[in-house]
Amino acid sequence: MQKYKIAIVGSGIIGMTLALQLSAINHLTITLFGKKPKYSEFKTTAILATSFDIYKQLLDLNKSHPQISKLKKFKIIDELKSKKKIIDFDAAEINLDSFAYNIRDNFLADRLHKEIKNNASIIFKNEFIEGLEDNLSKTILNTSDGAAEFDLVIGADGRNSIIRELAAINYSKKTYKESILVTEINHSEPNNNTSFEIHRNGSLLTSVPTTNKKSAIVMIDSAEKIYNIDPDNLNKIIHDGLSPYLGNTNVNNKYSIFPSETIHAEKLYRNRVMLVGESAHVIPPIGAQGLNLGLRDIITFYNLLSDSNAKDPGAKTILSSYNNMRWLDIYKRYKSVNLLYQSMMNYNIGYSALRNIGFLTLNKSRRVRNILLTEGLSFNK
Repeated sequence: MQKYKIAIVGSGIIGMTLALQLSAINHLTITLFGKKPKYSEFKTTAILATSFDIYKQLLDLNKSHPQISKLKKFKIIDELKSKKKIIDFDAAEINLDSFAYNIRDNFLADRLHKEIKNNASIIFKNEFIEGLEDNLSKTILNTSDGAAEFDLVIGADGRNSIIRELAAINYSKKTYKESILVTEINHSEPNNNTSFEIHRNGSLLTSVPTTNKKSAIVMIDSAEKIYNIDPDNLNKIIHDGLSPYLGNTNVNNKYSIFPSETIHAEKLYRNRVMLVGESAHVIPPIGAQGLNLGLRDIITFYNLLSDSNAKDPGAKTILSSYNNMRWLDIYKRYKSVNLLYQSMMNYNIGYSALRNIGFLTLNKSRRVRNILLTEGLSFNK
């Protein structure tokens, strides 16, 4: 059986997950370029129930692991007007134990890195990518250690992807006027596996369980406000928003700040080069869609190759199929999350009417709620 060589550039969570997943296919050899990643100690990711099986398979990760918190309920609180509007969602509505499983990025990355180092089918190289030459038969990757030929090069190197740039894959990028702050709080009342999402004029405050009396915090507000915030002010903002639900709150004095932006690649491949994860799509951190989109990229490509009777992974038929199978899902998330983001951050008559109609419909129609929940969880994808 002919062996095909794949290079994965980028050793973050998505790159390492992809490498482990593809290493199970016998006709492939995998080279992963990057170094052990470092993540903010506060950054967590809610892995949707429909995506979690990939980590159960690759890492033997149990949903009851002490580092994993179940997200069973979430509450949306609209404070854009004087009268609050509240919608409650429960995973039991759609016969699930949990919507998602919240996990610290640094814990997940450490587990993936350990598995990579113990996997004889993966070559891990800490080399700087300097250039790329692609054609119909091979792709040459130029690195700080020399040049090597591959049948396929995969860019898993994030929103500032060098592979996307070197392959000249066009993309659109929008940087919002807001920034994102992540931290963690202790609270006196248990969260009972509930996430709280508070919508205010021009800002968003979200808590996601990490333990029963700890929650990760994602705060989106104007860049000026985020970058000039001090611990006392941050403590007050979070206490004012979340104390009715979580009791007394105590904010960690450390936090991380990120830009709020979107990226949308025009296509997911070029000659023997393809993109996965944030090299292809970046959306605001709303509705647990970001990493989960990347996981669906991985699952789709893996299924294509495992069903391909040892075909060339860089063949145009494979890459165009991957592009076509992923395009609608990515486009829908990109458009819907950005519409939701704009409706929260821009207080005008049009968006206000849209929110009011949405809240009224969701409170009154069980069918619409179920459609929204199952669509958000990407069932049958």
